[in-house]
Amino acid sequence: MQYVDWVQGLNIDEPVYMDANILVGSLISIHPLYSKCANMIGKLLADKVEILVSMVSVDESIWTIAKLAYCAIYNKPLKSKIHWNPGVYLNQHSKIFQSYESWISSVGKAVEDWTNAGAKIDIVPQTHALFKDVLDLIPVYMNDMRLTPADAVHLAVAQKHARSFLTADSDFDEVRQNPPQGDLVVVKLTA
Repeated sequence: MQYVDWVQGLNIDEPVYMDANILVGSLISIHPLYSKCANMIGKLLADKVEILVSMVSVDESIWTIAKLAYCAIYNKPLKSKIHWNPGVYLNQHSKIFQSYESWISSVGKAVEDWTNAGAKIDIVPQTHALFKDVLDLIPVYMNDMRLTPADAVHLAVAQKHARSFLTADSDFDEVRQNPPQGDLVVVKLTA
């Protein structure tokens, strides 16, 4: 497995697995990586690169967008350490949806629009056998790389389904220091 920093013009082998932070960064203009993520996704779509997402990516994307909406409603800096949890969300969900429902819906709308424009986007894993392969890797990545369960799922799904894994998550920096076996290339987008 390789770990490289994204630079404009980098050739990214397909299929590519997209982490939630890249998806959110390409959709929400107040996201700190919006310009870079939108540029990256635009290039992938223009080149008709096969893009893979998992339901973990979708879940994390919508959760992060709800948090960004909460920050926008209460004028909280995006990088501040806010107390964000399901209780806060449930208490604030009406305000979030009143003001930012379009943000929440943007993930599904983007995937639909990209697909309608000819992009090949798949949800992975698709079969029981592939799901089992992913499940077998999760505890290994949690232990060997000290990843959270969700991050271990992302890395395992990417390892089993993709040639490239696009992320902006610093939690994957351990992969740079201690790459597991495999042909996957982790492409890190930084601010």
